[in-house]
Amino acid sequence: MDNLSRLMMRCCTVLFVMIFMGCSHSGGEEDTEPVVEEPIVAVVEEPSEPDPVSVKSFDEILIEDGFRFDMQRTVKIDISFSQMQGVTRISVYSETDPTTNTPINLLEKSEINNAMKYTSSMSVPSYIESMVVVIDGDSYAELDLPIDKTNHIYYLVE
Repeated sequence: MDNLSRLMMRCCTVLFVMIFMGCSHSGGEEDTEPVVEEPIVAVVEEPSEPDPVSVKSFDEILIEDGFRFDMQRTVKIDISFSQMQGVTRISVYSETDPTTNTPINLLEKSEINNAMKYTSSMSVPSYIESMVVVIDGDSYAELDLPIDKTNHIYYLVE
């Protein structure tokens, strides 16, 4: 019985080696000439590395099609009133139509009630240098308020 288990163990080992390592002969036929496969050599051209660019911020990087990282910015708006306001509607526009002289491109419309201050923060395209604020729908009292270097608009309504 001990010899039978050794024989079975050896058979299993040989089968294991044949399965995982492969056999050199199949079907008992002898090969007269061994088949030698030559390795396929692929020539891969490596792209030339771009010249290193030294930039101090993402705002200096220019990408194709005119995209820039500074295409928009967040602007904080603070409008203070000298007196307590009842119900006051405030509309913020990005520009004024040159032909009709009316505000266009509404960015935000809000309302304050029993307050002396309106505060907002919004994302606007970077080419906008000022915003038009209309208080209580009075287009004659529209304010063209410049955006300062810190992306802030502050105005006191007296």
